[in-house]
Amino acid sequence: MANVEKIRIKNFKSHENFLQNIDRNFNHVVVHGRNGVGKTNLLESFSFFSNTKGMRGDNIEKVIPIMQNPKGDTDVSLVLFSKNNNLNLNLFVSKNEDLFKKTFYFNDKKTTLANIKNYISFLWLSPYMDKIMYEGQSIKRNFVDKMISQNNINFYRTLISYKKNISERINILRNSKDDKWLNIIEEKISENMYEILKIRRSYANLINNIINEKLKNFRLVEIKYVNKFIINLEDKNNSIQNFNEKLKMNRNIDEISKRTNFGINSDEITFFDTSNQISTVLCSTGEQKSSLLTIILANCWKLKEEKKEFILLLDEATSHIDEINFLKLFNEVCKFNTQIWYTGTSKNLFQVIENKGFFIHLQ
Repeated sequence: MANVEKIRIKNFKSHENFLQNIDRNFNHVVVHGRNGVGKTNLLESFSFFSNTKGMRGDNIEKVIPIMQNPKGDTDVSLVLFSKNNNLNLNLFVSKNEDLFKKTFYFNDKKTTLANIKNYISFLWLSPYMDKIMYEGQSIKRNFVDKMISQNNINFYRTLISYKKNISERINILRNSKDDKWLNIIEEKISENMYEILKIRRSYANLINNIINEKLKNFRLVEIKYVNKFIINLEDKNNSIQNFNEKLKMNRNIDEISKRTNFGINSDEITFFDTSNQISTVLCSTGEQKSSLLTIILANCWKLKEEKKEFILLLDEATSHIDEINFLKLFNEVCKFNTQIWYTGTSKNLFQVIENKGFFIHLQ
């Protein structure tokens, strides 16, 4: 079980100087207060330990307040208790003229975001995520890819390698056109692509099974991948060869368009509401929010079953569900035996928790 026991924040958005100790005996932490006092900003400061752009998708320079003192570097420090050990996480953001530098520390030693993910993940559900259910393919793919990355560090590294190789290939096409080097890069891209597509489908199958087995009290939804360029991925060598040939065929058009027209983005993803037998794009706003919640909970179950430590952040949770369904949510997240953070404008919204929660009133 993972718990944040102490928070110290300096110059992170609206928080100029924030310090809070948390009682380890409470798994449920409620942050309440009027709009604009920094409830979401508090949770967002945690999220940068799991995602380079945090829960709002902001670049790191946006976390530093516009008005700040001369020594206004951003510093987020968390003390966690996990698997009978104390963990110290630190995010330090400094500004030198127009350049921003982000540095992570783990137990007072400089580290990487990937290394932190080996010990703890922060998962979240926020109103900013509502658009995932109805906007385009790119945002849907990125959403699921980020969830997979929380579970699978090899996928995360393969994704980074793929993006790096794609960028290098475009650079070669526009400049040197070195066939020998292009062949090497395209072989790497094809291998990356195979691994990414394979893991995506394996992850979707696992999530779908978890939803059907464990989340029958919630809205049933299924993740589906379709790719018109791919028949099957059973034969690895044949698949990689086909990807390689496709990249070679597309060299001219990719050079002109300055982008890779065949790659992992040829995957089309659908969130399918099995109750209505339609895509969530066609569902009501309430049904879409319920579907999103189901997927997040399924991802939590996957982490729990793999004995991976995580903390769940539910920003404005009551905006997604009514009082009856909030009780269902509360009963479900209790099964994870980890710390859950909630935000809301009023303490009264969390009467279900009553004496089971640790309450923080921001003013």
